[in-house]
Amino acid sequence: MDVHKPKLVHNWREFLKEYAIIVIGVLTALFAEQAVQSIDWRNKVDAAIADMNNELSTADGPEAYTRLAAHDCIAARLDAIRAAVESGDRAQSGKLIDSFWLPKRTWDSLAREAATASDVASHMPHQRMLEYRIAYEVVPDMQRIADKELADLGHLRALPRSGGAIETAEKLQEIDAVEALRLDNDAIAREARFTLAHVETLNLNLNPVFVRRDILEASTNLGNCLSTPRVPAAPLVGVD
Repeated sequence: MDVHKPKLVHNWREFLKEYAIIVIGVLTALFAEQAVQSIDWRNKVDAAIADMNNELSTADGPEAYTRLAAHDCIAARLDAIRAAVESGDRAQSGKLIDSFWLPKRTWDSLAREAATASDVASHMPHQRMLEYRIAYEVVPDMQRIADKELADLGHLRALPRSGGAIETAEKLQEIDAVEALRLDNDAIAREARFTLAHVETLNLNLNPVFVRRDILEASTNLGNCLSTPRVPAAPLVGVD
């Protein structure tokens, strides 16, 4: 069997020629690998942006819009419950409490968390990622308030439906629950306004299908007292 021995380099010209071929080959491979990685990250960034846009326009955004629209309705229902409780009318108080309604949707930031966990966020333009971060800033707080709201609603519903006039201790307990729910309603409305303002900064439109769904659910339970939210423009981010 013939074995081809490596060709010996006899002079500097041949050496430089061989060296250049090797270097060019290595650089070409590195550039090709970098180009493939760049395209891969670009696709991942585009997918992450699409996921965040979808989450904000079909979930958090419509929910925030509905909470703002329902704020005054909920406040008025709480006023009526407090008035009935203070009057000592157990039957009327129970009726109003049983009919009291709150939206029960979750506030999600799964898309942004996924972008951060997968390191996609670090490959996005800084200004754009900053805008998303701010838009999502209060979403965890909104979920925390929503959880507290359900707990406060449970306290409100603790009023016994049987018995005579509401006693003083019961009145204090119910009024405490009413005012806790009022604070919850005000807090979540502030956060909703903030979220919507920054969704607008991202130039995202709320998905009308989901807005109609949430508004229909609210109007079915609250009547025709819903208002049209006025959302101020968010300040520019990253600008001194």
